[in-house]
Amino acid sequence: MKSILALLVALLAATAAQASQAGELRATYGDIVTPDSELRKVLGELRGIAATGSEKNIPLVEAYFAVGTKTFSRGLDPFERWRPGPKLARDYLEGMANVMVEQGEFAAGQPVPDYRLTAMTLLASLISEDATFGRLREAPGATCTPPAYKVDVKAVRAFARRFDLDAHSLYFFADERLLAKAPGSRRGERVPANTLLISDYDPDTPDGWTRAQTAGGVKGYLKDGDDPLGLSQSHVCFAKVKDKYRITAIFGYGL
Repeated sequence: MKSILALLVALLAATAAQASQAGELRATYGDIVTPDSELRKVLGELRGIAATGSEKNIPLVEAYFAVGTKTFSRGLDPFERWRPGPKLARDYLEGMANVMVEQGEFAAGQPVPDYRLTAMTLLASLISEDATFGRLREAPGATCTPPAYKVDVKAVRAFARRFDLDAHSLYFFADERLLAKAPGSRRGERVPANTLLISDYDPDTPDGWTRAQTAGGVKGYLKDGDDPLGLSQSHVCFAKVKDKYRITAIFGYGL
C-alpha cells in the first residue's frame, strides 16, 4: 500500500510539473540564419575596428554602411510596429546614435558627449563573435542580428495585464534560474533558460532580492545581480551592395 501511495504522489507531482511547464512562456529566436563565410569575414573586420570606440576609427567604421541605410524606431513596447525613419547618406554613426543610443542630460559647461563612439561600441556588441543572426520582415533579403524574438504575443500581453503592466515589464535570463522559496533559501523551483518572468512587488522583500513569478504560476525569489534580458530589441542588418556586404538597416527602440 505504501509503495502504491508513493507512486501516486510521484505521478501527481509529475503531472503538476507538466501542467506548470505547459503554461510557461519562453522567448526564442525565429527565422535564424547562418552568415556565409564572406559576411563572417566582414563582421570580424568591422568588430575589431568598432570595438575600440576610438574617434580616429569613425571613418573606417562608416565605410561599412551603405548609402541610403534605412533606420527604424519604436517605443518600449516590443510588439509595437517599427516606424521607418530617415535614410542615412552620410554621418552614419551619428544617425545610428540618434536611433539606438539614449542621449541623456550632461552637466552644464561640460562638452557634449560624442555619441558616435557609443554607437561604435554598441555596433561591436551586436555583431559579437557569438551573435545569432536571422531575417526581419522590414529588411527583406538582409541578414540581421539579433533575430526577432518569437513569442505568443496574446499570452504575453495577458500575463503582463494580470499585474497591470505591459510586455516591456517582462524579463528572462539566458540560463536556468532558481526561484527560491524564501530569500536566501537554496530550496525552490528551477525555471529553464528564457522563461518569461515578472516581478511581483512585495514591500517586505529584503534588499538584494526580488519576488518573481512565471506565467505558469511558479513563484519565488531571485537574488539580485545579473541584468536580465527583455523582449525589446535593437538590430543591425547586412546585405550585399555592389558585391560587398554593407550595413543596410538599423533598428532602435525606446528613444
